[in-house]
Amino acid sequence: MIGKLSITAVLLAASVYAGNLSFESGTIKAHTEVFGDSTIDPMAKKATSHLSMDASPSTLKGAIEVSMSDLFSDNKKRDEHMQEALESASFPKATFDIKEVVAKGGDSYTLKGTMTLHGVSKPMSFEGTISEEGNKVRIKAASGLKMTDYGIKPIKMMFLTVRDQVDLSVDVSLKR
Repeated sequence: MIGKLSITAVLLAASVYAGNLSFESGTIKAHTEVFGDSTIDPMAKKATSHLSMDASPSTLKGAIEVSMSDLFSDNKKRDEHMQEALESASFPKATFDIKEVVAKGGDSYTLKGTMTLHGVSKPMSFEGTISEEGNKVRIKAASGLKMTDYGIKPIKMMFLTVRDQVDLSVDVSLKR
């Protein structure tokens, strides 16, 4: 009888910490460059979370999704070219599906998963931190990708081509 009560208590306590995480706020940024302009920094301030996590960040699973139409920078004309290059009408979303979270010590983690962008899915890892405060989970992480690996042709402006490498950074707050 005591064993059954102990198991029940553990399951109830775990259920308090388990659950879905909804996007509350934050930014997902992409950075690239072209000769003479190192400030090509489109970002999205909205995302859709299909994430869940039990009591430990290493149990984080699921996907986070960004609509390509939500990406914007400080230059409207550049944004139009970016939407054309991304073919956002045909490929409206980018999704990172988290398969595994590896603890590195403290609140440092590697998030391993699959990035789907422009209709192409490839393995990808993000390095960063996952912290909890109350009913909020904050993820700050970074990674990089090459546009051409996802079938995206870097934009050409006059005789200059935008750098193929895109540095990604995520700083989001999720609510239980």
